[in-house]
Amino acid sequence: MKIGVDIGGSHIAVALIDEQYKIIRKEVKDIENNKSNMEEFVLDYINTYIEEFKKQYEITGIGISVPGNPKGTIVQNINNLGISYIDFKELANKHGIDIKVINDGKAAAKAEKTLGAMKNSKDCIFLCIGTGIGSAVYLNDQLLKCNKNTGFEMGHMIIDKNGNNCKCGKKGCFETYCSMRKFKEDIENVLNEKITNGIELKNVLEKNNQNANIKTVLNEYINNLIVGLSNLIDIFEPELICFGGSFVYFKEYLFEPLVSEMGKRKYVFNKQDELPKMVLSEFNNDSGLIGAVI
Repeated sequence: MKIGVDIGGSHIAVALIDEQYKIIRKEVKDIENNKSNMEEFVLDYINTYIEEFKKQYEITGIGISVPGNPKGTIVQNINNLGISYIDFKELANKHGIDIKVINDGKAAAKAEKTLGAMKNSKDCIFLCIGTGIGSAVYLNDQLLKCNKNTGFEMGHMIIDKNGNNCKCGKKGCFETYCSMRKFKEDIENVLNEKITNGIELKNVLEKNNQNANIKTVLNEYINNLIVGLSNLIDIFEPELICFGGSFVYFKEYLFEPLVSEMGKRKYVFNKQDELPKMVLSEFNNDSGLIGAVI
């Protein structure tokens, strides 16, 4: 058995995963960004379940999926969580188990490429749209990597040079317009009410889908998403784009309108009939957990 950990901008998940990469048990906890010591909270939460799982199973490895730029067991500047520095080595030392740490977008992409929606595509892009936008690119069946940093941070591609402030310190990043956090905030502003989670957001959309202001938010979101996608398509010419993260739970309101709009007019350099196929993750929001242990 292995343990997969996925640390997102709003949650931490720990799962027990078998040799066939099936999740046997999963525990998820919402993370409040105002915790005074987020690093200690994260390490303690993971440690609790390592100890619990070890009582019942032989644990052969731990994979941790995190936003940011891991270097060995160290991750610096997880902006969406307010973590400046965290080292998972103490968990490895304490339990005598190998731990690998991988960028969340790349971990989720590994799951989809190995076992899921991208397994039959040689040239493909994965976008994990949640609190931010994680990403990965495969060309000719190979995951593109950089020597210096994780790289391929599509969420921090600038789509408006004078745009919204991003937590990374830049302005106009793709994720400041197209993350699910941004989408939820825009819906909250239109309705002047607080939305606590994705389920509530979906219920709000179902009740208010004919609201003219809601339609404006939806259209603006789709148009901004297309700006980012058109750039990625022209650069990488993928045969397939796979969407993960909490975006997958909004198929009717976001994914289907996106696919429809992309087919209506010319958004890319090459022929319109050469648009990549667009699909949703097969593992929904569990891709990062699974990919972390592959």
